[in-house]
Amino acid sequence: METIKDILEIEDSGDFDQAFESYNRLYQTNPSDFEIWKHFYFFLWTAIEDASSEFHERISLRQKLQEMYEDGKKRFQNYTEFKFIAGWTVSIFPYEYGNYEDLEREGNELLRQANQEQPDDKIYRMVYLGSFDSDKEEYRQAELEASPVVMKRFQGPGLLNRYFRQVLNRKK
Repeated sequence: METIKDILEIEDSGDFDQAFESYNRLYQTNPSDFEIWKHFYFFLWTAIEDASSEFHERISLRQKLQEMYEDGKKRFQNYTEFKFIAGWTVSIFPYEYGNYEDLEREGNELLRQANQEQPDDKIYRMVYLGSFDSDKEEYRQAELEASPVVMKRFQGPGLLNRYFRQVLNRKK
């Protein structure tokens, strides 16, 4: 059976079908492993934009994403990193999860909680400040402080790491 490292390499190759099948098998045998949940969930979230409509239909992507989100809430609700990842994804595409307004609020609340639980985490602070109309100078300072942390934390392979390196590295 593949490891998470193997699957991240499959993700990087762009093979959505093989990555999905591998994640599905691995998650079924390890549903309490947060690292597996995190990468599988994020894989599904990125597939919304990146995978073919045939892939969407075949795996019932929206339903699977919602199931993984609900499973994550049950199993990992006390993990600050869960709050960050789930808060980010739900606040970006709340309409993929159900009632747009309720889910947008829920996503933003998860980001607030992550920041509140780890106020010294520069990434959580930047993302939280970006989730509402914060002071522009305070937000820009948070972007500059978070940039090197982003590059270090998300340096590995896989869609999650690549996505956050691209989206959260705002040093320019």
